[in-house]
Amino acid sequence: MGYEKLTTKEKQVYLAKLEKTLRAKKLFLKNDFSMPDLARETGISLHVISYIINSQLNSRFTDYVNLRRIAYFKEKINDVQWKDLSVKEMMLASGFKCKTTCYRAFNKHVGLSPSEYLKANRTVYVLPKYSKTIFKVPQQ
Repeated sequence: MGYEKLTTKEKQVYLAKLEKTLRAKKLFLKNDFSMPDLARETGISLHVISYIINSQLNSRFTDYVNLRRIAYFKEKINDVQWKDLSVKEMMLASGFKCKTTCYRAFNKHVGLSPSEYLKANRTVYVLPKYSKTIFKVPQQ
């Protein structure tokens, strides 16, 4: 059967498997993560993966992965373990291979650069003089 003839239920099953695998294994954190990697992990063919992402999410694979990386970055910015990381280190820890790709993805999907997002949304700061963490409410 051709992948174009998949039923709605089959598409949902494939999409759920892709999502579950990405979430559980955090494959998107590998900066060289590719569609063949996802195919190997899930046992789903490249053509079906591409078709499912395009048809069910109206997205391309790179955008799909970059959205996961952005979500991870946003989730971790107030993590105490990230308090001393530079923006570049945060980008790399989120799976982005280079600064340009990260900035392009952030601007496309968030409307801000990673630095701008961090400045507007980070609530954990460190006072170097006292080495104590304080919390600040983000400005609206």
